[in-house]
Amino acid sequence: MNKTFKSFIIVMMIVLSLFALTACSSSTNEEKNSQENGAEDTSLQSVLDSKVLRVGMCPEYPPFESISENNEIVGFDPGLAAAIAEEMGIKAEFVNTPWEGLIAGVNNGNFDIIMSAMSPEEATAATDAVEISSNYYTLADVIVVKSDNEEIKSKEDLSGKIIGIQDASSAAQAAESLPEMGIEPGEVKHYNRNADAYAELANGRIDAIIVGVTYANEQAKNNPEFKVINDPIHEVGIAVIAKDGAESLVERIEEAIAKLKGNGTYDSIAVEWLAAE
Repeated sequence: MNKTFKSFIIVMMIVLSLFALTACSSSTNEEKNSQENGAEDTSLQSVLDSKVLRVGMCPEYPPFESISENNEIVGFDPGLAAAIAEEMGIKAEFVNTPWEGLIAGVNNGNFDIIMSAMSPEEATAATDAVEISSNYYTLADVIVVKSDNEEIKSKEDLSGKIIGIQDASSAAQAAESLPEMGIEPGEVKHYNRNADAYAELANGRIDAIIVGVTYANEQAKNNPEFKVINDPIHEVGIAVIAKDGAESLVERIEEAIAKLKGNGTYDSIAVEWLAAE
């Protein structure tokens, strides 16, 4: 009898141990699944609660964004961002940020989104850990030369020439694509800013610049020393960039842009800043 009772106790202890292990394993799996699914996306609600859409941009690229005489950030992107925020029932706040710090800034929470004439390719060149909207504008990269240059009339004429581009930009990608077209530049010089490349072109140290067409037209309009060669190398879209996981915010912004395009506000902003039709 005692032996039977002891055996019963042992069996029960084994059963209880197995039950505890199963429960622990189930709990661990639930926690693991919760972690894999990620935290709840509060990006949109946080912006709505704060009543401010913080927009990071590098205001060195007119007419998309620049600093006015009144020390305000103005241009197509600020105008569109302000209209997006208004459509959402909140206000836009612009955060002046160096180009190379934009992706880190949005991922660190310094601002909610980037609107700075940035293409998806430029964003993902830094990291894949971002949310990207549909393109809200298409931008062509073109060639700029000095006004007295008669040698360069098309992209094919860039063969053997010294070209300047802003580093980590769509223009850099355009320059990289030239060999695929059978065009071999003599040298491609990289600069931190487009303004540096223009200074080098003005001083005759390079033969041409590759840059976005709207920026190129703006510079040519203000400085007759330069002219634009109307032979686009390639086209890129520009998009709203947000922190990885901020899907609800990006979706709401896309809805706002669609409404602005539908009611004519988008076209008005484009005409004001980009001389678009």
